[in-house]
Amino acid sequence: MSSATNQYIRQVLHHTEPPPPVEARFFYASPIPIDDPLSPLPPPTSGNVSAKQPPKAFSEYDNAALNQAWHELRRKILRYTEEQGEKLRSNDGSRSRAGSGSIGHGNAGFGTTPVTPRSTPGRLPASSLSRVGGPADGLETQLESLGGTALGPETASVPDTTGTPFIRAPSRKNVPVLQRDETPARPKAKTHDTYQWDDTSHLVDRRSAPEDASELKDGMRPQAKVPVGVSRLHQVEMPDLQMTPIYWTPVHDEATVVRGTWFYQDTMLPVEPTVANMLEAGYVDLQCWTETWKDELNSAVEVGAAGEMKIVHKLWPEKPPKPLDSRPVSRSGQPNAADREDLLRIAISNLADAPDTPEQAREKTVEVACDIIDIASGPEGADNKASGTLLYGRSGAIRTYASSGVIYTNEREATLLKPSLMPSAYYGRRPLANYIRKGYKLGIPVVRGFDQAAWDKLHPPKSGSKATKAEQGTATSASGAPPNARRKADPDLALADRPKVTDLIFVIHGIGQQLSHRMESYHFTHAINAFRREVNVEVGSKEVKARFRKEQGGIMVLPINWRHSLSFEEGGYQDDSDDRDANNFSLADITPDTLPTVRGIVNDVMVDIPYYMSHHQPRMIAAVIREANRVYQLWCRNNAGFAENGRVHLIAHSLGKQLDHFLFNTSNLFLAGSPVGFFLLLKKAQLLPRIDHRSVATVSDPTANILSVCGERGQYGCIAIDNIYNIINPYDPVAYRMNAAVDSVYAASLKQATIPSATPGWFGVGTKSSSQWGGTGSRESDSQRPSLPRLPSNVEMETHNFTREEVAEKRMHILNDNGQIDFFLRYGGGPFEVKYITMLGAHSSYWLLKDFVRMVVTETGREKGQEGTFLGLRAAKKKSQPF
Repeated sequence: MSSATNQYIRQVLHHTEPPPPVEARFFYASPIPIDDPLSPLPPPTSGNVSAKQPPKAFSEYDNAALNQAWHELRRKILRYTEEQGEKLRSNDGSRSRAGSGSIGHGNAGFGTTPVTPRSTPGRLPASSLSRVGGPADGLETQLESLGGTALGPETASVPDTTGTPFIRAPSRKNVPVLQRDETPARPKAKTHDTYQWDDTSHLVDRRSAPEDASELKDGMRPQAKVPVGVSRLHQVEMPDLQMTPIYWTPVHDEATVVRGTWFYQDTMLPVEPTVANMLEAGYVDLQCWTETWKDELNSAVEVGAAGEMKIVHKLWPEKPPKPLDSRPVSRSGQPNAADREDLLRIAISNLADAPDTPEQAREKTVEVACDIIDIASGPEGADNKASGTLLYGRSGAIRTYASSGVIYTNEREATLLKPSLMPSAYYGRRPLANYIRKGYKLGIPVVRGFDQAAWDKLHPPKSGSKATKAEQGTATSASGAPPNARRKADPDLALADRPKVTDLIFVIHGIGQQLSHRMESYHFTHAINAFRREVNVEVGSKEVKARFRKEQGGIMVLPINWRHSLSFEEGGYQDDSDDRDANNFSLADITPDTLPTVRGIVNDVMVDIPYYMSHHQPRMIAAVIREANRVYQLWCRNNAGFAENGRVHLIAHSLGKQLDHFLFNTSNLFLAGSPVGFFLLLKKAQLLPRIDHRSVATVSDPTANILSVCGERGQYGCIAIDNIYNIINPYDPVAYRMNAAVDSVYAASLKQATIPSATPGWFGVGTKSSSQWGGTGSRESDSQRPSLPRLPSNVEMETHNFTREEVAEKRMHILNDNGQIDFFLRYGGGPFEVKYITMLGAHSSYWLLKDFVRMVVTETGREKGQEGTFLGLRAAKKKSQPF
């Protein structure tokens, strides 16, 4: 590029005040809003749900934190790039003076600057910060002469590239930059071929340390992680602009994040980042925030159609046939506004390499536009570029508006016009005077900067009693800020009664979770997210809060995704020999090609059962323990004091039950649809409380803490918990009873316990079942232990084993304050019910049943001991007892 053109661009960009900072807003693409306590599950589909739904805006509080972190990271990357550039120049100069033949001789000791290759389409360049590359040709030299940083490599071959990195903002030094370092992937969890109960090696962090930690720290690209969401369970990773869960392993629940700067006026959704950056470049080029632009608009209206034709800005400028070597300049040194050419056209015309395809030309144009935006704001100014990858456009499809023009109607608003709507002296079209200024709808109106008031009007928040309960029952992790302090500043947390978590519930899935890797509708994490929202609603209910213990705080529910770390594809029979000719085959080798969908579902779901019954069982148990311990340690690290004062409860679904070698003590264990009773039968084992486990029952009755009542550690079926609940959907074919595993005779004497209904009657009056949630009572007024309906006869006195019954009763009350373990849910029913059809969804129905949710919440938050139990859950004897 000639010096005259360089001088021209310098005068255009640096002889005016910088553009005003844009009110940027961060959005994320997810089927479930992370801040909406009442959002439903995603629709059942195996496709990409996020691409079919509009992006969702982060809250004002989160957006402020994201924007602050974004600009801080921008400054760190600029400083990091400058420091790395100095090191490279120093090294290159030393090698040049030493006569190294491997580097060409350049100015000031510089050799050939390495160029980062194009990024592969496998991973989209999420943001403008994430691209740290070396200089390319053409415009880089132009901006370098302006005192700016050398530009990066060719833009990626992906059409969603959103522009240049922050390092391209002007700097006082010419800084060559390093190639991009890929963020290291999460280390894979180690697997165990065998599981020794006395072996604690699986608790050790097996990640290998770097050989030189200082080198890793010095060479690491600046990054940032910002906790988001009202419960602080997710984080936005910068500069990649990816939202990931903090605690559980993501499976189909990562979300792309976009930083919007221009927005569609009718929806306030972000304009596609490439289009937004082109709009911003035109905004900078025409200086639409100045009084001069207002005068030009008024003059164009007065002149007529010919005048309006001059104020239309071409969104995607065409490259002129020949480079423009000079531009007219006024005597004062300022560019002549009347004869000024489009900055983008000038810059593109001086690119050394002509793009091969229209897509590449568009990418080059966006890259140049982002450079112009950065130069206009300066390195210390606001970042006015849009960043990220948007999957949803104005009407669903992503558009580029390739042939559209733009009329910037004022300092904040603009209108995209297709060719047939643009001003025309031939046809007499005057869109600005006849339509836009009169308030008529024409084209696609867009606005610069996010308007919160317009968003609230277009997307009003949900209201109602259930939403209020959910807000009042919300609990949050302390990631980023203490809950009580954040409640004063975060409106989404202002209504929470008890935001600080005192009770943490881990939900351990059972069989079939491999299916969620292929089908999003069978997603365990989505189900637990819905369950957590229902828990918040129950915690916010007045009738439930009235039964909480005094020190009760918030309840947090987290999934334990353990199945992803295991792969049994190494197959069937294998021995320990190193014979290469050994017949080692896998599950894929023995699966026929017929009925691939059905066989895939069977392999993902049902095969977990024989795996659990095989030599793979120790590996499955170790995976559960390892993942639960990892999540617990991370939670304690983010929530100071929880390890000393908090309680941990487990909900084990299906096969997901194992209590040994956890780093935490388990208070309550809820088994949902569990076959544990069947496995106790296979092992010919009893369900026993563990001796020396301090619980309310053993403290109040020390005579129960003996070996004739309790078992010892290592004994199959012997557990150390405060309460165990076996919750059964009567239509669930996988669920088995467990009362008989304690004592079959005593279990036969008890009535079947049905969980009271949490749903009011048809006329708003509580049913008899729901009223049973209300009372706790004292032991004097209502004995906690089941009372005998009549005195035994003399014959019964001679044949009945009262010692066995007393031992069984003590075991039951140690294992559960209610005196029983099995609890049945109300499910199905009705005159037109087909039981076999109802059975199909019974095993996965627990998370959506309000009776189940209320029981978990009330039993978690009630007072400890038998005095804290509820009338509807207490054990009761049958009228006629078997002897």
